[in-house]
Amino acid sequence: MTNQKKLTILAVTVLLVPALFISGCTGELSAEEIVEQMQEKEASIQDYSYTMQITSYFGNQTKEIEIQTLQKKPDKTKTVTIKPEEEAGSIAVVDGEFMWVYDLKTNKVIKMEMPDTPILGEIDYAGIISEFLNKRDVSLLGMEEIDGRPTYLLETKPREKEEGLLIGRMKFWVDKETWMFLRYEMYDSSGDLSIKFEIRDLKIDQGIPDSEFVFEVPEGATVKTVNFDSLIPKEMTLEEARESAGFEILIPEYLPEEYAFNYSTVSNNSWIAPEGQASETVSLTYENEEGDYIFLSETVHENEAQEAPIMNSAEDMIINGMEGKYL
Repeated sequence: MTNQKKLTILAVTVLLVPALFISGCTGELSAEEIVEQMQEKEASIQDYSYTMQITSYFGNQTKEIEIQTLQKKPDKTKTVTIKPEEEAGSIAVVDGEFMWVYDLKTNKVIKMEMPDTPILGEIDYAGIISEFLNKRDVSLLGMEEIDGRPTYLLETKPREKEEGLLIGRMKFWVDKETWMFLRYEMYDSSGDLSIKFEIRDLKIDQGIPDSEFVFEVPEGATVKTVNFDSLIPKEMTLEEARESAGFEILIPEYLPEEYAFNYSTVSNNSWIAPEGQASETVSLTYENEEGDYIFLSETVHENEAQEAPIMNSAEDMIINGMEGKYL
């Protein structure tokens, strides 16, 4: 995954993750009470900053990312990469009108006009929390201290055990004073830790000035302007996808009864990927008369890609003479 793309994803993650963990509880709470408390606290926060450590577990490999984040309502965000060392100094800024992504290593800037829909900035936190709690059981395990701050330790588990479920239980530590999470852990369906978020130096309502979100293009840097709408894959027929894709598309020989092809999409990240690191993805969508969907996607990389964390619990198998994974 490219530096710029990582920063973009992290910018979104930094905004979305706190939405799951702002609450105002002192004991066992219902989903409705958690949402109510979250709304009251979230509505009062105008800005916040922190340093986030993200640790991902890729099979036997461990990868660490560290970023500094500033956010100001309604639509300003800034993230600066600290680790890994080869990406240190890379920046992503949303100034309310544009997103700027700067790769220090290549001295390149991506400029993107933000869409009207609130991808970054103002988010329906209450809706996210409500949807989250409707699908998972939440329990209070007790109190723990993190960096000297008392926190509520909560655990969530899926309400129904579904075959192929990728995410198992989750644990998060909610700061008693600010009602924001200070740590978050996600486990796969086998019970193994797959990703961990840790928050340090959390500060709320410090009066962050707008000047913090003004991006100045570094001297000598090249700027590429990208239209957001052009990045959204268009729905097309299978024949159109075959003509557009740069590789032979694999078509399933068998589908459950009554499922029929609906549409396909073709996308690639060549517009942002460094030389030799681009990838192309073809997605196929099948639908039955009840409106149920089956989504299949196939990604081809220029070079070998790092295995995703969700594949930790996958089973090796042979599919039509080819090596594959079963989740």
